[in-house]
Amino acid sequence: MLLVLILFGIGTDYNILLFNRFKEELSHGHSVDEAIVNTYKTAGKTIAYSILTVFIAFLALIFAESPIYRSGVVVVIGVSILLLEIVTLTPFMMKVLGQKLFWPSKKAAGHKENKFWGKTSSFGVKHPIITTALIILIIGPMVLFNQEKLNFDTVGELGDSYPSSKAINLVADHFGKGQAMPATVVIEADKAMDNNESLAVIDDITERLKALKGVKMVSSVTQPQGEAIEEFYVDSQMGSVTDGLSQTQGGVDEINDGLKQAQEGLASADFSKVGEMVDGTAKLETGMSALTDGLKQIQMGIDDGSSNSQSISNGIAEIQKNLASMSTGVGMLADNYGKMQAGYAEMGTHYQKAAEGLLGVKGALAQMQGMVTALGSSYENSATDPSYLGLKQTIDTVLAGLSDITPEGIQTLNANYNATTAGFKTANQNLTAMSSGLAQMAAGLKKLESGLEQASAGIGTIVTNMNSVTDGLGQMKSGQQQLADGLNGFSEFGEQLSEVNNGLEQISDGLGQTNGYLEQLNTKTFFMPEEVLTNEDFKQSFEMFMSEDKTITKMTVVLTDDPYSEQALDTIEEMNKTVSDGLEGSYLAGADSGTSGPSATTNDMNHILSSDLTKATTIVIIGVLLVLFVVIRSFWIPVFITASLLGAYYAAMFTINFIFINMMGLEGISSFVPFFSFIIIVSLGVDYSIFLMMRFKEYPHLPAREAIVEASRHIGGVIISAVIILGGTFATLMPAGIILLVELAIAVIVGLIILCFVLLPLFLPALMALPAAFYRRKQRDDSHIGRSA
Repeated sequence: MLLVLILFGIGTDYNILLFNRFKEELSHGHSVDEAIVNTYKTAGKTIAYSILTVFIAFLALIFAESPIYRSGVVVVIGVSILLLEIVTLTPFMMKVLGQKLFWPSKKAAGHKENKFWGKTSSFGVKHPIITTALIILIIGPMVLFNQEKLNFDTVGELGDSYPSSKAINLVADHFGKGQAMPATVVIEADKAMDNNESLAVIDDITERLKALKGVKMVSSVTQPQGEAIEEFYVDSQMGSVTDGLSQTQGGVDEINDGLKQAQEGLASADFSKVGEMVDGTAKLETGMSALTDGLKQIQMGIDDGSSNSQSISNGIAEIQKNLASMSTGVGMLADNYGKMQAGYAEMGTHYQKAAEGLLGVKGALAQMQGMVTALGSSYENSATDPSYLGLKQTIDTVLAGLSDITPEGIQTLNANYNATTAGFKTANQNLTAMSSGLAQMAAGLKKLESGLEQASAGIGTIVTNMNSVTDGLGQMKSGQQQLADGLNGFSEFGEQLSEVNNGLEQISDGLGQTNGYLEQLNTKTFFMPEEVLTNEDFKQSFEMFMSEDKTITKMTVVLTDDPYSEQALDTIEEMNKTVSDGLEGSYLAGADSGTSGPSATTNDMNHILSSDLTKATTIVIIGVLLVLFVVIRSFWIPVFITASLLGAYYAAMFTINFIFINMMGLEGISSFVPFFSFIIIVSLGVDYSIFLMMRFKEYPHLPAREAIVEASRHIGGVIISAVIILGGTFATLMPAGIILLVELAIAVIVGLIILCFVLLPLFLPALMALPAAFYRRKQRDDSHIGRSA
């Protein structure tokens, strides 16, 4: 578009200049060939210099950072081809058609002098001081107070007639423009960020961004709904921890009480006689064997018909006496077994509960140790805080005291307990068998007394039962030995229980101190439990805000202000600084970060366009001055022309600022308008200045004041025609309805009009006449002083 407009505009201007000069030369009576040569010696040279300035101005765009600005370099190609056309096709048409070029006019006549330029230039050279002062007073404030308020809202420039702009405007009306076009902060690290340390940094940056003025909401992997999850912070977790510690302390106290009871049960149970019981049972077994042998001999004697009945009666009496003693011993043994078994069962109940409780306490303390370590890493003064150090030392000491309480140790105790239980069971079964055997023996002896004839049968029964008793005593001795081994293990366990009780008292005291410290601690430190990191629901947040390899994360930021407003751009600057500061010195130090979205793009474009405008302005002004120095071969006149061009540009900017900002209420003018307006006004405006000055140089025989007036009369009509055509070309942009094009068209038209009707015909001649005016005034003053003397 820019290429078409400029080529049509300047192409028409150059051809108007050429054909007007060709017509003028023909009117002087020159032949067609002579007229063509003279035209190209004068107007042709002017066009060559003019194209050079356009070439330099648009070639300067190659140094711009913005791709849109750099695309303007295509104009260089266009004007090069235009120059080729002017030096080939145009003279060819002049040669072929001659005076017929000006049909339907039958006679080529010189162009008429332009009265407007003639009068204005005459007024300027006659009253240079007044003219210069008046124009400076008008245009000076436009230059000094010009504010470059840019608007990057391309959606707003489209209006409300396109589907895309309609949709965005609907969202903006109901949810705000910030919601329709949020900004996105991106952080890229060289390692995965799905760990507690990285997430803590991300959450810290999220909170920092939320605290910025102009930020409405921030969503990140740790705050997917835009709100902090309280369960992810130590101060919130401490409430649950302190409650759990209170319950744990109560549980520890209960375990301690139970172990004390178990210890007392072990102390009250007299296991010292177990060894004697084993020895007594062994002797009983030996006596039972001897008794059995005696009974067998009695039976044999009875069977042989021995008449020694007195001896038999004495033997029976002795047996009854032994049976009475054995019955009493078995009764005492059963009674002792009963007491031992009761105490043993009570002890078993307490020790098993205690063992389970101790394992639970050990696990809870291990988890709490991890939380305290994480707290210390995020708490700046942890290395010097005596409360924190005391807490950590207490937990470490208690855990060290519980190091021997392991599932394997509990399993060993269970094995001993089970072995002892088996021993008690075996002993009880054997005691029952012995009691039954002794009863049967008593019954057999009674039969023996009632009649020796029945003695043999009774003694046989007794012998049989005695064999059973003897076997039972052997098994009972084995069970007693197992019982002794098991009780020896529990004797050692009883000694350990005393140490465990002391440790539990320390644990209870430590938990109480820990609870008191944690209740006073009030720090909002991020700590995500391991179970949350692996939770299926939370993985959705990873998928939404992190890349697949977890090395890139994003944050969605909704701004309070219009994303294209100046306030939003300031907010973006603060966001970039905040993210950079949040990463510096953290676990993610060295990670890359950036902000995308309309506001961020606008902010970057604002810096780029401002920089490009400064560079282009410098290069174009220097290039134009150099060309003017070569063309005019003077110093001050090129400076005056450059000042006129800048005055036209700033006047155009002031005009569109007043129209579109003050009158129409827009936030600013479109971002591309100042840049292209400057390039077009300066590069094309200097053409008209060269037109004027090249004509000025054709009157070397006249004083400068008269020569500039004469040049203005002859070239003024050509310049006005060129400005009207070029202005009309840019006016074709206005019906498009796009604000960018309307602003550009108005800026170029206003700048060319001010240049054509004020600065070139009035201001430039006044500046050229100003030195002479000061010189004449000085001469008058000197002459007046001389006459007075």
